[in-house]
Amino acid sequence: MKREKFIKKRRWLISIILTLFLAMVLAMEQAEIVFAKEGKNVTQNWAAAAVFYDTQADETETFHMTEEEFLACKTDLEARLVYAYSACLNSLPDAERRTLEDAQKAWLDCYYSYISALEQKWLGPVKIFFGVTGKERRTNVYREIVLLMLTNRITDLEEWNAGEFVRMEDDFILAKESELTKGKEELQVDMGLCLYVIQEEYRPKIKEAHRKFFAFLESNEKFISLVTDGNETIITAEGLLQVQRMSYLTSVHYQGCRFFRREREE
Repeated sequence: MKREKFIKKRRWLISIILTLFLAMVLAMEQAEIVFAKEGKNVTQNWAAAAVFYDTQADETETFHMTEEEFLACKTDLEARLVYAYSACLNSLPDAERRTLEDAQKAWLDCYYSYISALEQKWLGPVKIFFGVTGKERRTNVYREIVLLMLTNRITDLEEWNAGEFVRMEDDFILAKESELTKGKEELQVDMGLCLYVIQEEYRPKIKEAHRKFFAFLESNEKFISLVTDGNETIITAEGLLQVQRMSYLTSVHYQGCRFFRREREE
């Protein structure tokens, strides 16, 4: 078993920064009634702060990407993922290799389930967190989630291969275990909200994606447990990282669901 190197880091923040690349466009405008331009299928009677056109707002890189640019970025990340996974796998003894293989299969199931769910309705640009000062931005929910899922997994595999795991003080293990339990419960509630605000026809694939995430979480925990000799501190810290990441992705998805619900209700 390779030497473990424990480092203090906040990978969830780094991962978000790697994918979001917010192009800061700072401007303030009074709320006003705006109308969809010709060919735009967007609610016509929202306040300007709640639409993705005509008013300025921070914009993510995925908002500006052409389809060709997105596919090129996605393909590059998927290739990097294959390399990172292979490198990590090849550095492990047999028992640990098997658990990583299982965890990677569970992650891929989750990844492709999210692609299937998001392709239903979230391929176009939207404005999310509208009305929330400091969080509003124009983005593409499908692209944002897909690229961030890839970036997160690559980050994990590369760091694990380097012997780096999330570090947490042992004295805080009980508090962090409680935080992890609460985080899972809150994540399930947030996932439920995504289902609540979207039409029934889109729910089965979303439910399946949610289920696949928790299956991955369990499988990933088994790998972390084996590769760290059952270190509860690391197991908890790594599990909490996964839940925090998915909580963020779920919040973005929920905002996209809200956008389309408001669009339908007008």
